[in-house]
Order: sequence, then C-alpha cells, then structure tokens
Amino acid sequence: MNDELEELRREVRRLRDHEEIRQLLYRYARGSDRADVDIIRSVYAQGGTDHHGPFDGPGEEFAQVIVDRARPVWDTPGVHHITNIYIVLDGDEARAETYFLACWPHDHHGPVEMALYSGRFIDNLVREDGRWGIKRREVITDWSRNHLGGPPWQHVVPEDNKYLAGRRGHEDPSYAFFG
Repeated sequence: MNDELEELRREVRRLRDHEEIRQLLYRYARGSDRADVDIIRSVYAQGGTDHHGPFDGPGEEFAQVIVDRARPVWDTPGVHHITNIYIVLDGDEARAETYFLACWPHDHHGPVEMALYSGRFIDNLVREDGRWGIKRREVITDWSRNHLGGPPWQHVVPEDNKYLAGRRGHEDPSYAFFG
C-alpha cells in the first residue's frame, strides 16, 4: 500500500510539472501577442537566456525586444499558436521541444504585412523556489512565408460586425476578463 501511494505521489508530481511547463509556454505566447513585457519576463528563470535569431542574451532583455518590435505595428496584433509539446523531466530540470506557428505583422517592406512562421522552441527549464522557468531557449526555424496578402474577411471584421477586437497591451479585452 505504501509503495502504491508513493508511486501515485510521483505520478501526480510528474503530471503537475508537465502542466506547469505547458502553462509557462502558453503564457509566453500570450505575453508576446499582447506585447506585455511583464508576462514575457515571467517565463524565464533567474539569469535565463534566449537565442531568438539575431538576439542571443538575457530573457528579460528579449522581453523588451518583443515589445519594441511590436510598436511600429501596434494596431495589428499577431498570434502565436503553441502546438506539439514534448517534455522530458529530470527532477528540478526539464527539457522541452515546443512547436509553434506564429502570424506576425511587420513593416520591413513599408506597409504592414503579415508573415507566417513555423518553428520550435528548444528549452532547458529549471524549477527554482517551486517555480519552473526557462534557463536557456533556442529557436529553430522550420519554414516561413511572407506576405499573407488579401483583404480581411468581412464576416469577422470587428468594426463591421460587432466582434470584440484583439489589441496589444492592456487594451485587449482579455485583461478586463481576467481582471
């Protein structure tokens, strides 16, 4: 009976760790899409680093880079979709490979364009003081496409059909919803 109970405790801990890591990954996507520097910073462990294309440095600094990149296209929010997540636990350390699909607005060629980017986050994570955080992130690019042209689908344009419009920052309706 004691062995069975101990095995159950280990399994609950494993499931809890997996869920905490998944929530961390979802929080990163939300922070990026809302351009919320505090949410993005919350996913990194103390001294955590991020190698995101040309940026390779402290995660806390990368959080500000994301927000700064969003400013020129502030009125056109992007979206990150987290898909397959593979997690390997080893006590207070973990490794995760997370597939993502990002629709990201930019103005690199003048007018705002929407790029589609598919890749993976390769994360080394650590639990410190009972909280999981990214110690080191590497971003792998699998493929991308630039410019998803064409007009918006009129059926769901917020201004014409009374849908709530997604926004960057605290003006997004989700902030009021979550309080």
